[in-house]
Amino acid sequence: MTMFSRVNFLRAPVAGHETAPYRPMLLRASGVCKRFGALVALHSFDFDVPRYSVVSLIGPNGAGKTVFFNILTGLLKPDGGTIWFNGRNITGLPPDRVTALGIARTFQNVRLFPNMTVLENVLVGQHSHIRESIVGAILRTRSVVAQEARAVRQARELLDFIGLADREHVMAKHLPYGDARRLEVARALASNPALLLLDEPTAGMNPHETIEMIQLIARLRRECALTVLLIEHDMKVVMRISDRVSVLDYGVKIAEGTPDEVRANPRVVEAYLGRSGVAASEALRTEALDGAEAAGTK
Repeated sequence: MTMFSRVNFLRAPVAGHETAPYRPMLLRASGVCKRFGALVALHSFDFDVPRYSVVSLIGPNGAGKTVFFNILTGLLKPDGGTIWFNGRNITGLPPDRVTALGIARTFQNVRLFPNMTVLENVLVGQHSHIRESIVGAILRTRSVVAQEARAVRQARELLDFIGLADREHVMAKHLPYGDARRLEVARALASNPALLLLDEPTAGMNPHETIEMIQLIARLRRECALTVLLIEHDMKVVMRISDRVSVLDYGVKIAEGTPDEVRANPRVVEAYLGRSGVAASEALRTEALDGAEAAGTK
């Protein structure tokens, strides 16, 4: 049974989208700039995300990746440029409006409510879709009760989807790291996004947890008709799940294309993959991932 036969508040897949020769752009950024005093964090950044794709934004630390996420989600206002989402100009909109239009995100550092349960954390993600008046909330009208029951049912379905159904009453602060990461994804999904932004989703994970996250991202695109944009430093993850990859260096896009094209680009090798220690650590990481994956198939 797929997620959409159970979770009817998420967007249903569009028939034939996986084999369509052309996917219209869900997100388009044109000439986006951001300055912090004399520091130019983003310089005339052009960026497209096709609908139903998985796109990775990579680059060295300080390249401007998270700055772009923060601009996209309304936490920062750009100094120039335009961002279109689903045919609508969202440049400079506040975070609540951006969320309501269908963009959700996770963060580099897990930002759960530690003293709330797993279920309560997911319910928080649904707040933008719950409509109740102050009077209705006070009087506990039939409509309010029905909305709350529906929200709980949908939250439980999401927990089942990501594999945390048996932990709904556990306090978030007691979750293992990998489970906490997945809970943050579930909370983002609760807002019913069309575009999911994942900021370093495998950071700090062991190889087994990383493979589980790779599999979850693949399911999100395949079963939930989601478009996924991620920032990720693990090249094993990027090359395995991305349709397209864009590379930032000091706020400037230096490369864009398929994973194979980007991996072979000399500017990328010099600016990112070729920096001291990266190649060696990536080789070790690849061996560990391959070993964990092989163990999981036995």
